[in-house]
Amino acid sequence: MMVLKEKYILFLYVLMWFLYELQGLLWTEGNLLSQVIILTLNGLSLYYVAMVNLKVVRKPAYIYALNALLLMFFFYGVVYMLDGEHHYLGVVVYKPFNYLKGIMNSLLPIYVFYFFAWKGILSKRYMQILTFFFFVVVMISYWSYEVDSKTLLEESGVEREDVVNNMGYEFLCLFPILSFFDKRPWLQYLGIICVMTFILMGMKRGAILIGAVCMIWFLMEMFRTAKRYKKLLIVLVSAVVVVLISYLVWYLLQTSDFFNQRLQATIEGNMSGRNFLIITFLNYFLYDTTFFQFLFGSGANATLEISMNYAHNDWVELAINQGVFGVVLYIVYWISFFRAWRTMSDNRVVAFAFGLLFFIYFMRTFFSFSYGDMSIYSTSVLGFCLGAESRKLEGKTVDV
Repeated sequence: MMVLKEKYILFLYVLMWFLYELQGLLWTEGNLLSQVIILTLNGLSLYYVAMVNLKVVRKPAYIYALNALLLMFFFYGVVYMLDGEHHYLGVVVYKPFNYLKGIMNSLLPIYVFYFFAWKGILSKRYMQILTFFFFVVVMISYWSYEVDSKTLLEESGVEREDVVNNMGYEFLCLFPILSFFDKRPWLQYLGIICVMTFILMGMKRGAILIGAVCMIWFLMEMFRTAKRYKKLLIVLVSAVVVVLISYLVWYLLQTSDFFNQRLQATIEGNMSGRNFLIITFLNYFLYDTTFFQFLFGSGANATLEISMNYAHNDWVELAINQGVFGVVLYIVYWISFFRAWRTMSDNRVVAFAFGLLFFIYFMRTFFSFSYGDMSIYSTSVLGFCLGAESRKLEGKTVDV
């Protein structure tokens, strides 16, 4: 009876996340219903944070590192809420509570999925079912973002057919969950083609770079783990996938001036002004901070006070906001993440999915948001892998 009840809780939890992700389409974004949903989600997440720490005996070191990171963010977030002020960037308003809300939305779901995987409720089959819903929701979100961005450009008097679509990073996060279809490689191939197509159309250079490496790694892993008589077929099909993606790149080069501009800017080292941002922040950190600020930072969202923009680099952002203390804690977090991956059991599916997550989010720390921008598409995989590993360490059956 309890297991059945917990299955319903997991179902409702995932369903509410889908509704929250699609709020701009289903109803006005940020209205009362959206606020009720996100408060309910974060309330449930906090409950399972407590459950994980109180009930699970053999937790991986990653959970302890995540606990420490969350405590730091919560402390700085609460101080920011009590003493912070609104920041404005164009028409966008950054409210003090949004800092803490972003951290909670990003990191807390890991505990929820970890707990249900540890209980044996979140299984490989469950993850496979979720995958199809994930793809549908991300596709809808992608086109919604595309339409909204073009509408804003038209209202601003800018004539341009192509836009940079940030949802490319959401598609990137779908790579790890494809590993759970190891018995159906044709679905993996279709998933890879779909993910890379949307990443390329989104024109986020960081997502394209990471996605290209993930695609090659995925195809190599499929070849490595295939039975001998299937290796030739894997090579042939992989070659077809690479040719199709290469053709899409060629097509975009031939038909999209904006894609060409983005490529040329990358070759020339033009990173949309982010190099200047990083230099500005580093100069502030090294020469304009007090000893206390150097050690413990200038507070949450301090980067917005310095240049009215984020650093777009986790390490620099943490150095400004939480100082050396935050950077050291973040290093410990990533060491625990890496060790969790390298010490995983002989279950290659779990280890591979976890390895992809590590690579994607570690690379994102250098030119995008990482710790504050994890989505349910990746936290579900992360929690599942950790929960499955904990079950195995406890001698329980693992459905992977």
